[in-house]
Amino acid sequence: MFKEKQKLIPIVISSTVMIILFVIITVLSFMPIQLSGSFGPISVDKAYHFVVYFCLALPLPILRPRLTIWVVLGIMTYGGLIELVQYLFGREPSWGDFIANAIGAIVGAMIANFLGLRLFGSNKVLIKRTKS
Repeated sequence: MFKEKQKLIPIVISSTVMIILFVIITVLSFMPIQLSGSFGPISVDKAYHFVVYFCLALPLPILRPRLTIWVVLGIMTYGGLIELVQYLFGREPSWGDFIANAIGAIVGAMIANFLGLRLFGSNKVLIKRTKS
C-alpha cells in the first residue's frame, strides 16, 4: 500500500504543475498584451508561445512516456481553442500563434518522452518487443 502511494506522488506533482500552467496560460492568453521585437526572424511573441507550450508539455510525459501523444493532442486542442475564443476578449486569433504553440508542445513532449524513457525505463511504453 505504501509503495502504491509513493508511486502516485510524482504523478500528482506533475499534474498539479500542469494545472497551474494551464491556469496561468489561460489568464495570460486573454489579457491584452502587446509584445514587440524579435530574435532574428522569430518574433518575441512566437518565441514566448513556443516556450510556454514547451514547458506545459514537459511534466506528464517524463513520468508517463506512453501518454506523450495524448498530451500533445490535448495541448494542441487547448491552444487551438484559446486562439478561437481570443477575439471575445479583444485579442486577435493567429495561425502563427497556434503553430508556435503546437511546435512548442511537440518538442517539449518529445524531449520529456526521451527523458522519461531514459530515467524510468521503457517498460511504460506500449511498444512490445518480440523475440527474434
